[in-house]
Amino acid sequence: MLYIHENNYQAKIRNNYNGKGEEIKKFYEEKYLKVKDKLNSITFSSEDEKTFKKAAKIMDDYINEINTFESEVGIKSQSKFRSTFIEEISTYLFKDIEPIKSGALGIFNKGIFAGMKINNELDIDILTKDVDFCIGKKVNITIDSKNSIDLIIPIVCVEVKTYLDATMFGEVKYSSMQIKNATPNARTYILMEGIVVAEEKILAARHDNALDEMFVLRNRGDNNEDPISFKVLKSYYEEIVNAIDESTIFEEILYPGKLLKPND
Repeated sequence: MLYIHENNYQAKIRNNYNGKGEEIKKFYEEKYLKVKDKLNSITFSSEDEKTFKKAAKIMDDYINEINTFESEVGIKSQSKFRSTFIEEISTYLFKDIEPIKSGALGIFNKGIFAGMKINNELDIDILTKDVDFCIGKKVNITIDSKNSIDLIIPIVCVEVKTYLDATMFGEVKYSSMQIKNATPNARTYILMEGIVVAEEKILAARHDNALDEMFVLRNRGDNNEDPISFKVLKSYYEEIVNAIDESTIFEEILYPGKLLKPND
Protein backbone atom coordinates (compact mmCIF):
# COMPACT_ATOMS: atom_id res chain seq x y z
CA MET A 1 0.00 0.00 0.00
CA LEU A 2 1.23 3.50 -0.81
CA TYR A 3 1.73 5.76 2.23
CA ILE A 4 3.47 8.75 0.70
CA HIS A 5 3.22 10.91 3.84
CA GLU A 6 4.85 8.20 5.93
CA ASN A 7 7.61 7.95 3.33
CA ASN A 8 8.16 11.70 3.75
CA TYR A 9 8.53 11.22 7.51
CA GLN A 10 10.99 8.38 7.12
CA ALA A 11 13.16 10.36 4.69
CA LYS A 12 13.29 13.33 7.08
CA ILE A 13 14.16 11.11 10.03
CA ARG A 14 16.82 9.25 8.02
CA ASN A 15 18.38 12.49 6.74
CA ASN A 16 18.03 14.33 10.08
CA TYR A 17 16.12 17.16 8.38
CA ASN A 18 17.40 20.55 9.65
CA GLY A 19 18.99 18.72 12.57
CA LYS A 20 15.48 17.92 13.84
CA GLY A 21 15.38 14.20 13.14
CA GLU A 22 14.62 13.25 16.75
CA GLU A 23 11.75 15.74 17.06
CA ILE A 24 10.29 14.53 13.76
CA LYS A 25 10.61 10.90 14.86
CA LYS A 26 8.77 11.67 18.10
CA PHE A 27 5.94 13.43 16.25
CA TYR A 28 5.79 10.53 13.78
CA GLU A 29 5.44 7.97 16.55
CA GLU A 30 3.14 9.91 18.86
CA LYS A 31 0.89 11.62 16.30
CA TYR A 32 1.09 10.22 12.78
CA LEU A 33 1.04 6.50 13.59
CA LYS A 34 -2.09 6.95 15.71
CA VAL A 35 -3.82 8.86 12.89
CA LYS A 36 -2.76 6.19 10.40
CA ASP A 37 -4.24 3.46 12.59
CA LYS A 38 -7.50 5.39 13.05
CA LEU A 39 -7.96 6.00 9.32
CA ASN A 40 -6.96 2.45 8.41
CA SER A 41 -9.59 1.14 10.81
CA ILE A 42 -12.35 2.88 8.84
CA THR A 43 -14.03 0.95 6.04
CA PHE A 44 -15.65 3.48 3.74
CA SER A 45 -18.96 2.98 1.99
CA SER A 46 -20.97 5.38 -0.14
CA GLU A 47 -24.05 4.51 1.91
CA ASP A 48 -22.48 5.48 5.24
CA GLU A 49 -22.16 9.25 5.67
CA LYS A 50 -20.98 8.93 9.27
CA THR A 51 -17.65 7.38 8.25
CA PHE A 52 -16.81 10.40 6.10
CA LYS A 53 -17.68 12.78 8.95
CA LYS A 54 -15.46 10.80 11.29
CA ALA A 55 -12.60 10.68 8.79
CA ALA A 56 -12.81 14.40 7.97
CA LYS A 57 -12.57 15.24 11.68
CA ILE A 58 -9.51 13.00 12.14
CA MET A 59 -7.87 14.57 9.09
CA ASP A 60 -8.62 18.14 10.19
CA ASP A 61 -7.28 17.59 13.69
CA TYR A 62 -4.10 16.07 12.35
CA ILE A 63 -3.59 18.81 9.74
CA ASN A 64 -3.91 21.43 12.49
CA GLU A 65 -1.19 19.59 14.41
CA ILE A 66 0.95 19.47 11.27
CA ASN A 67 0.60 23.24 10.81
CA THR A 68 1.85 23.88 14.34
CA PHE A 69 4.62 21.31 14.11
CA GLU A 70 5.91 22.63 10.76
CA SER A 71 6.27 26.08 12.31
CA GLU A 72 7.99 24.80 15.44
CA VAL A 73 10.50 22.59 13.62
CA GLY A 74 11.01 24.83 10.60
CA ILE A 75 9.76 22.44 7.93
CA LYS A 76 9.53 24.32 4.64
CA SER A 77 6.62 23.97 2.23
CA GLN A 78 9.04 22.84 -0.49
CA SER A 79 9.58 19.60 1.42
CA LYS A 80 5.93 18.67 0.77
CA PHE A 81 5.34 17.57 4.35
CA ARG A 82 1.73 18.70 4.67
CA SER A 83 0.86 18.12 1.01
CA THR A 84 1.87 14.46 1.14
CA PHE A 85 -0.77 13.85 3.78
CA ILE A 86 -3.41 15.23 1.40
CA GLU A 87 -2.06 12.77 -1.19
CA GLU A 88 -2.24 9.95 1.35
CA ILE A 89 -5.95 10.57 1.98
CA SER A 90 -6.78 8.62 -1.19
CA THR A 91 -4.98 5.53 0.08
CA TYR A 92 -7.18 5.44 3.17
CA LEU A 93 -10.35 5.99 1.15
CA PHE A 94 -9.77 3.24 -1.42
CA LYS A 95 -7.69 0.63 0.44
CA ASP A 96 -10.74 -1.58 1.04
CA ILE A 97 -12.44 -1.50 -2.35
CA GLU A 98 -12.63 -5.00 -3.78
CA PRO A 99 -10.27 -4.64 -6.79
CA ILE A 100 -7.54 -3.32 -4.46
CA LYS A 101 -8.08 -5.94 -1.75
CA SER A 102 -8.11 -8.76 -4.29
CA GLY A 103 -4.97 -7.50 -6.02
CA ALA A 104 -6.69 -7.13 -9.39
CA LEU A 105 -5.74 -3.44 -9.31
CA GLY A 106 -3.04 -1.56 -7.45
CA ILE A 107 -2.26 1.88 -6.08
CA PHE A 108 0.69 3.65 -7.72
CA ASN A 109 2.26 7.09 -8.14
CA LYS A 110 5.28 6.50 -10.39
CA GLY A 111 5.87 5.18 -13.89
CA ILE A 112 2.32 5.54 -15.19
CA PHE A 113 1.99 4.69 -18.88
CA ALA A 114 1.84 7.85 -21.00
CA GLY A 115 2.42 6.57 -24.52
CA MET A 116 5.09 5.27 -26.88
CA LYS A 117 7.42 6.81 -29.45
CA ILE A 118 9.95 5.62 -32.02
CA ASN A 119 13.44 6.86 -31.19
CA ASN A 120 16.36 7.71 -33.50
CA GLU A 121 17.40 4.08 -33.67
CA LEU A 122 13.89 3.04 -34.74
CA ASP A 123 13.31 1.36 -31.40
CA ILE A 124 10.19 1.94 -29.34
CA ASP A 125 10.51 3.95 -26.16
CA ILE A 126 7.84 3.73 -23.45
CA LEU A 127 6.80 7.10 -22.04
CA THR A 128 5.77 7.29 -18.39
CA LYS A 129 4.64 9.97 -15.97
CA ASP A 130 4.56 10.31 -12.21
CA VAL A 131 1.24 11.31 -10.67
CA ASP A 132 0.14 11.90 -7.10
CA PHE A 133 -2.29 8.99 -6.96
CA CYS A 134 -3.23 6.33 -9.46
CA ILE A 135 -5.38 3.21 -9.40
CA GLY A 136 -4.38 0.97 -12.26
CA LYS A 137 -3.17 -2.40 -13.39
CA LYS A 138 0.44 -3.52 -13.76
CA VAL A 139 0.99 -5.60 -16.88
CA ASN A 140 4.08 -7.17 -18.39
CA ILE A 141 4.61 -6.86 -22.13
CA THR A 142 7.27 -7.57 -24.73
CA ILE A 143 7.92 -5.19 -27.63
CA ASP A 144 9.99 -6.11 -30.71
CA SER A 145 10.97 -9.42 -29.09
CA LYS A 146 13.14 -7.59 -26.56
CA ASN A 147 13.21 -7.98 -22.80
CA SER A 148 9.76 -7.75 -21.23
CA ILE A 149 8.84 -4.63 -19.31
CA ASP A 150 6.26 -3.74 -16.70
CA LEU A 151 3.66 -1.12 -17.56
CA ILE A 152 1.17 0.51 -15.22
CA ILE A 153 -2.03 1.10 -17.16
CA PRO A 154 -4.08 3.78 -15.37
CA ILE A 155 -7.79 3.61 -14.68
CA VAL A 156 -7.87 6.65 -12.39
CA CYS A 157 -5.21 9.36 -12.04
CA VAL A 158 -5.45 12.11 -9.41
CA GLU A 159 -3.29 15.19 -9.02
CA VAL A 160 -3.37 16.54 -5.46
CA LYS A 161 -2.81 20.18 -4.52
CA THR A 162 -3.00 22.08 -1.27
CA TYR A 163 -3.74 25.24 -3.24
CA LEU A 164 -4.38 25.23 -7.00
CA ASP A 165 -3.44 28.36 -8.94
CA ALA A 166 -3.75 29.14 -12.66
CA THR A 167 -0.24 27.96 -13.55
CA MET A 168 -0.71 24.64 -11.77
CA PHE A 169 -4.12 24.27 -13.39
CA GLY A 170 -2.62 24.53 -16.87
CA GLU A 171 0.12 22.05 -16.01
CA VAL A 172 -2.34 19.52 -14.60
CA LYS A 173 -4.61 19.77 -17.64
CA TYR A 174 -1.66 19.18 -19.98
CA SER A 175 -0.44 16.21 -17.94
CA SER A 176 -3.96 14.76 -17.77
CA MET A 177 -4.36 15.01 -21.53
CA GLN A 178 -1.11 13.09 -22.01
CA ILE A 179 -2.47 10.31 -19.82
CA LYS A 180 -5.75 10.23 -21.74
CA ASN A 181 -4.05 10.25 -25.13
CA ALA A 182 -2.13 7.15 -24.08
CA THR A 183 -5.05 5.42 -22.31
CA PRO A 184 -8.30 6.89 -23.68
CA ASN A 185 -10.57 5.30 -21.07
CA ALA A 186 -8.53 6.59 -18.10
CA ARG A 187 -10.25 9.11 -15.83
CA THR A 188 -8.33 12.14 -14.55
CA TYR A 189 -9.07 14.29 -11.50
CA ILE A 190 -7.79 17.04 -9.23
CA LEU A 191 -8.20 16.81 -5.45
CA MET A 192 -7.31 20.03 -3.66
CA GLU A 193 -7.76 21.90 -0.42
CA GLY A 194 -8.27 25.31 -2.00
CA ILE A 195 -8.27 27.07 -5.35
CA VAL A 196 -7.38 30.50 -6.77
CA VAL A 197 -8.29 29.99 -10.42
CA ALA A 198 -10.59 32.43 -12.24
CA GLU A 199 -14.14 31.15 -12.59
CA GLU A 200 -14.09 31.55 -16.38
CA LYS A 201 -11.16 29.11 -16.59
CA ILE A 202 -13.06 26.56 -14.53
CA LEU A 203 -16.18 27.00 -16.66
CA ALA A 204 -14.11 26.60 -19.82
CA ALA A 205 -12.64 23.37 -18.46
CA ARG A 206 -16.14 21.88 -18.43
CA HIS A 207 -16.07 21.84 -22.21
CA ASP A 208 -12.72 20.13 -22.76
CA ASN A 209 -11.91 16.53 -21.93
CA ALA A 210 -8.63 16.95 -20.09
CA LEU A 211 -10.21 16.48 -16.65
CA ASP A 212 -13.20 14.46 -15.55
CA GLU A 213 -13.75 16.40 -12.31
CA MET A 214 -12.15 18.69 -9.73
CA PHE A 215 -12.82 18.40 -5.99
CA VAL A 216 -12.21 21.25 -3.51
CA LEU A 217 -12.14 19.97 0.06
CA ARG A 218 -12.28 23.30 1.87
CA ASN A 219 -12.25 27.07 1.61
CA ARG A 220 -8.87 28.49 2.52
CA GLY A 221 -8.44 32.18 3.29
CA ASP A 222 -5.54 34.30 4.44
CA ASN A 223 -6.48 34.20 8.11
CA ASN A 224 -8.65 31.13 8.51
CA GLU A 225 -9.11 27.64 7.23
CA ASP A 226 -12.54 26.03 7.04
CA PRO A 227 -12.91 22.34 7.91
CA ILE A 228 -12.67 19.64 5.27
CA SER A 229 -16.09 19.08 3.75
CA PHE A 230 -17.07 15.50 4.48
CA LYS A 231 -19.67 15.79 1.71
CA VAL A 232 -16.96 16.55 -0.85
CA LEU A 233 -14.85 13.72 0.58
CA LYS A 234 -17.83 11.39 0.10
CA SER A 235 -18.50 12.70 -3.41
CA TYR A 236 -14.84 12.13 -4.35
CA TYR A 237 -15.01 8.58 -3.03
CA GLU A 238 -18.18 7.83 -4.99
CA GLU A 239 -16.76 9.31 -8.20
CA ILE A 240 -13.60 7.21 -8.08
CA VAL A 241 -15.43 4.01 -7.17
CA ASN A 242 -17.89 4.57 -10.03
CA ALA A 243 -15.03 5.25 -12.44
CA ILE A 244 -13.44 1.92 -11.50
CA ASP A 245 -16.76 0.07 -11.80
CA GLU A 246 -17.34 1.54 -15.25
CA SER A 247 -13.84 0.73 -16.50
CA THR A 248 -14.84 -2.81 -17.44
CA ILE A 249 -15.57 -3.22 -21.14
CA PHE A 250 -18.82 -5.02 -21.83
CA GLU A 251 -18.30 -8.04 -24.08
CA GLU A 252 -21.82 -8.18 -25.44
CA ILE A 253 -24.13 -5.78 -27.19
CA LEU A 254 -27.78 -5.88 -26.18
CA TYR A 255 -30.60 -4.77 -28.48
CA PRO A 256 -32.61 -2.63 -28.01
CA GLY A 257 -30.52 -0.41 -25.78
CA LYS A 258 -27.70 2.10 -25.46
CA LEU A 259 -24.68 0.89 -27.39
CA LEU A 260 -21.76 3.16 -26.45
CA LYS A 261 -22.44 3.94 -22.77
CA PRO A 262 -24.67 1.11 -21.54
CA ASN A 263 -24.09 2.02 -17.87
CA ASP A 264 -25.61 5.53 -18.17
